[in-house]
Amino acid sequence: MRRVLLFLNPILMERHDRRATVDRVAELLRSSGCEVEMQDSLSAHSAGEQAQDAVSSGFDTIFVCGGDGTIFQVIQGMAGSEAALGVIPFGTGNVLAQNLRLPRDPMAAARAQMHAPAISIPLGKIVCKTPGHAKDKNWYFTIAAGMGVHAALMNLAPTGTGKRVGGPLAYYASGIRLLIQHPIEPFDFEVTTTDGEVRRFRANEAIALRVPAVNLWQAGGDLLKPELRVASVRETTRAGLFHASFHALVTRKSNGHSGLPYAQFDDASMVVCKPLPDHDYQTPLLVEADGEVIGLERAIITVAQRRLRLLWPESAIRDSN
Repeated sequence: MRRVLLFLNPILMERHDRRATVDRVAELLRSSGCEVEMQDSLSAHSAGEQAQDAVSSGFDTIFVCGGDGTIFQVIQGMAGSEAALGVIPFGTGNVLAQNLRLPRDPMAAARAQMHAPAISIPLGKIVCKTPGHAKDKNWYFTIAAGMGVHAALMNLAPTGTGKRVGGPLAYYASGIRLLIQHPIEPFDFEVTTTDGEVRRFRANEAIALRVPAVNLWQAGGDLLKPELRVASVRETTRAGLFHASFHALVTRKSNGHSGLPYAQFDDASMVVCKPLPDHDYQTPLLVEADGEVIGLERAIITVAQRRLRLLWPESAIRDSN
């Protein structure tokens, strides 16, 4: 770690104390001999290009001072490069930081990564229809991607402003409201497992994960393995989806005798989601990746050939193994 860029989400840096904390992180890195510069993201859509320009300019490490959405945008420009990604958590969920066992305190997180090795991890890849683009677009992700009611939940705060109001509890409350009010739309779901089995059925929810945990949900992904941990719920009623979601998130049961569905989990190499040709949709089928709504109608999710070098404290790596 010699030339470091601190990449800031300006929306999250509106509070003076956070800017002051980033200044302290910069001084900490400079005290260890690093050349440090700071840069605000110009917009969510430009963050990937800015990160790509930073790598081309010779920065060997980029610390994202923000949340999972900012990280998602930055890795679009870092995927496949030799530069390392570090995380200074300032977001609402901070799911990637959670899975790296980083402290919530930004200064403590910076100290934990100062001498951490850069581990090369496989990235998830999602190809989907993006509004305003004639062709499907490729995206890379580190946490999860999928389609269903959970994607509609992410769409509640597309600008990031709503994410700062109420924090995680607001998301849980919104999720319950969506399960009660939002149309439960089916879609065609196809999963190819790591054993080569191909299954196809109608589903209401599909999430392909790369991380072991998403907040309190222990989904069982693995950032080091070149595979997806896929959770799906077959087409059901509103009560059935609520039942499956409750047991996936709270009890972790995957079967029972209630007659209602449970979430199904698979280790997979590919997931394909697309609309049913004979279904009259009340709302668009939204596609999300790492908490950002990126497209609609259809998606193909795999493990990318491109990788990401991620600063990962050795103690956390030992815990994950």
